[in-house]
Amino acid sequence: MRVTIPSIAILLHDFNAGGTEATAFRLAEEWVARGCRVTFVVGADAGAMRNRLPSGAVLRLLDPPIRRGMMSRWRLARAMVPILRQVRPDIVYITGNFHLWLAPAIDRALPHLRIVAKISNPLLPPLPRVLRPLGARMLRRLTDRVDLLVAMAPELARRDRAMLPGRPIHVAPEPNLPRGHHPLPRQRDNGPPQVIAIGRLEPQKDMALAVRAFARLRARRPARLTILGDGPERAKLAALARRLGVADDVDLPGFVDDVPRRLAGAACLLMTSRFEGFPAVPVEALAADVPVVSTDSTPVLRGLIASPSHGEVVCSRDPAAIAAALERAIALPFRSDGARATSAAPYAAPQAAERYLELFAMTGDEKPCVA
Repeated sequence: MRVTIPSIAILLHDFNAGGTEATAFRLAEEWVARGCRVTFVVGADAGAMRNRLPSGAVLRLLDPPIRRGMMSRWRLARAMVPILRQVRPDIVYITGNFHLWLAPAIDRALPHLRIVAKISNPLLPPLPRVLRPLGARMLRRLTDRVDLLVAMAPELARRDRAMLPGRPIHVAPEPNLPRGHHPLPRQRDNGPPQVIAIGRLEPQKDMALAVRAFARLRARRPARLTILGDGPERAKLAALARRLGVADDVDLPGFVDDVPRRLAGAACLLMTSRFEGFPAVPVEALAADVPVVSTDSTPVLRGLIASPSHGEVVCSRDPAAIAAALERAIALPFRSDGARATSAAPYAAPQAAERYLELFAMTGDEKPCVA
């Protein structure tokens, strides 16, 4: 039985170069290929991923645009309602926690619409004890307006159910690998080993820790660090590299389109996030046969980094401990004969898109969802 949904609206603030946007584009590409009508309702025509909008998807931009800022998500939800009335989707898909704030206003205005939301990060950040009841009330207020919540892995669903007792949370794999994903053959560089970090340059990703750990590594052996991505902390990271004396070996090229080529020559991937949901970057690295060194930022990493040949999850945020793990990862065999790629195989876009369509069909019987 093949599950289809005639019309899906995907809500985005803008075309920010983030993981939730990238996975939304991959899902949309698959849904369009299955005959679904996919409409992106977007607050502002800005961001590095603007040119990645999937072919066949419809784009509806808010006019006037609503750019990110204080209270922008509240204004975004109200402004999206008239477009959603025109589009008349069967499903509204919220791509992650950042956009959960849109659900209450949309549900109040259009209660017939079915809202499905992916939990992309921990539902609540660590809060002081006095603020936890307020955080729990706010979380319930946001999620009570969502018809179906989706976690990205069983480990995450268990964590999230503890935050929302009695609330069913379903699981769908992340579409971290596009259809027909074929990594480039690995090419060992004759120069110093290349460590790559990929992500938005903002506090969650803690790229400053990556620079500090690299400086410890660089004190012991030749190496280079390339940080792919852009964001508000770029100048601060460059200054930190200069202060630590490693600026000549740290490259900050910004948002790039040749990540597969860069992974093919990397000795290892470094991820230093403070917290994550199901990060795409380690999956992409393992699929390319690149070992991963990561901070313990999400429960899913220990399943992905399944053996020492895959890399390490470092429990400490001490730069010296991360540097030691990097040194061990660099010493691993350059090729693993498919062992690393096996961990990444379940996270391909076709399987994820089909699972979402199955979940969409569970959200209500008022419209046909099965063909």
